[in-house]
Amino acid sequence: MPMHEEEMSRLEGKKAIRSYARKLSEPEVIKDLNITPMMDMMTIILVFLLKSFASTTSTITFDQNLQIPKSVTQLKPKLAVTVTITKKVLLVEGDGVAPINYGRIDPAMKRDGENGYYITPLVDILEKHAKREKRVAELTGQKFEAQLMVVADQTTPYRLLTEIIYSCGQAGYANYRLLVLKAKGD
Repeated sequence: MPMHEEEMSRLEGKKAIRSYARKLSEPEVIKDLNITPMMDMMTIILVFLLKSFASTTSTITFDQNLQIPKSVTQLKPKLAVTVTITKKVLLVEGDGVAPINYGRIDPAMKRDGENGYYITPLVDILEKHAKREKRVAELTGQKFEAQLMVVADQTTPYRLLTEIIYSCGQAGYANYRLLVLKAKGD
């Protein structure tokens, strides 16, 4: 009997060794990662971030070069790309586009020279903003409204305002709002 027990343990040992050797020779199979739910989750997060990015408010800084006219309007401002016209510089979303000297844009910045209305750097930047907004509108399932908020100093010459609005229209922005300060009512 002791021999039989020894033989069984030897057989069991051989089986265990063969089983272990088989496991070593077989490549380890890693189950595939199902990436579809992860992509769905990332898409939802991306759309959420784009939608919240599109609904952030813009900050307008006031200084001695920007005096906003007063009004008694009751309309609430809508979210839009901000074009700011100060006495010294033209800004889009707070970034400088072109200097303003004595109420005029430098003729070198205009496509058609001194008498032209097309301000090349303004159109270029607004086209980039329009492209981004169209992409956000596509991803969020909304309509691109081409909204533009013009913040102008109260002493801005009419010719300069006309040039800027014309250039904005050339970049695809058809809806304008002029920002004014609400006057204190009685």
